[in-house]
Amino acid sequence: MKNRILVTTIFTILSMSLLLLPAFASKAQATDKIGWVGPVYKELSESLNRGFKAYYKKTYNKDVDITFVRPGGWPVCVDKVRVWGGKPDADIFLGAGAPAHEVLKKEGLIVPYKPKDWDKVPAQWHGMKVKDKDDYWTAFAPWIVTNLYNEKVLEMLRLPPPKTWKDLLNPIYRGNIVHTLPYASGTMHEAVEIILQTMGEKEGWTYLRLLAAQLARFSTGSTDTTHLVSRGEIPIGIAQPQMNAMAARKDGYPVRDLLPDKTILVPEAVALLKGAPNEAVGKIFLNWIFSMDGQKHVLDGSYFAARTDIKFSVWEKEGVTMAKHAQEALGADSFWELKVGFIEYDLDLAAKRFDEVNRYYEYEIYRKWGELKSSLFLIEEVEGEIQAAKALKMNVKNAAAKIKEARKLFEIDGAYAAARLAASKARSLLVAP
Repeated sequence: MKNRILVTTIFTILSMSLLLLPAFASKAQATDKIGWVGPVYKELSESLNRGFKAYYKKTYNKDVDITFVRPGGWPVCVDKVRVWGGKPDADIFLGAGAPAHEVLKKEGLIVPYKPKDWDKVPAQWHGMKVKDKDDYWTAFAPWIVTNLYNEKVLEMLRLPPPKTWKDLLNPIYRGNIVHTLPYASGTMHEAVEIILQTMGEKEGWTYLRLLAAQLARFSTGSTDTTHLVSRGEIPIGIAQPQMNAMAARKDGYPVRDLLPDKTILVPEAVALLKGAPNEAVGKIFLNWIFSMDGQKHVLDGSYFAARTDIKFSVWEKEGVTMAKHAQEALGADSFWELKVGFIEYDLDLAAKRFDEVNRYYEYEIYRKWGELKSSLFLIEEVEGEIQAAKALKMNVKNAAAKIKEARKLFEIDGAYAAARLAASKARSLLVAP
């Protein structure tokens, strides 16, 4: 009897141990976690993923699980963080330029943190903030807004590369340009701001309507624009991060970047989200990304490094794959040695009207793109007819006045239907003055 009780007791203890074993095993195997949300390209996220995991294992002898949420471009990512409302499913806002981070700062959705080696990133450059003075965000990868062109296709079409923003309105480029929406791409949003801040709002929106009429199509995002230009489907791509040409040429495509006459620095930045569920690991990541190791992984992800104390020539000797391509792309041994002229960019204004600009472009240009083009093309046809009638010594005074009215309705007011009516009236005045 005693033996039976002893056996039963031992069996019970072993059974309980087996039941508890998964819990203990699970606890022993638990890994630390971190989540990123942002608009960075796949090459960068993969490089940072590899680099940070290796660093974490080496430093803490632990694994770290990384999740990355990339819902779209800057504005879409900002909206994602807004939806979370201070209870995010991520810890780090990874990527996007100053306006996006300023919006998140204003809305209380990021919190201050000064990473190690923060002092190795300049406070500003040519008038543009590179990091927030209150430590809310810091640029880890600076770049410049450029345009792209496929030199082989332009040569076949016998078209010169357009050198200025206004060159892009030349009729020879119609149907040979592509760009995306400012809501889908932070780079396109910045390009719109460049136009509005250099030309003024009235002339700027006029320009953007005219540029939209030059497009072959709208792309789905900056990456799509790069692919279309690289493959030669459309030879000119507007509003591109400077490093896209570098990455395309590394892959063997005849793509070059084209610094327009007016451009800005974009401080691709990083910040700690308010309510980050893995805040401690998030701070470790922020410290790492500004370390020499982290910055090398930034460059290997086809983004330029932000530290002022690095040299691409030195990194090339150390075996950093992208260092040679970066030096060739910039014509300089570090990003901060680049010689470029920038506009006086009003960051406060850009942040204040961030949503408004995106919304206006979407509803007044993109959604009315077909009507926009048909209106402009009719105006251009009638203008040509008026010039032909004038050459025939016809009285075109009334028709010329009416087509001028049509131009104003189109360019200044964005009243496409009214512009078509005025153009049709101008055409009728050629028949019956």
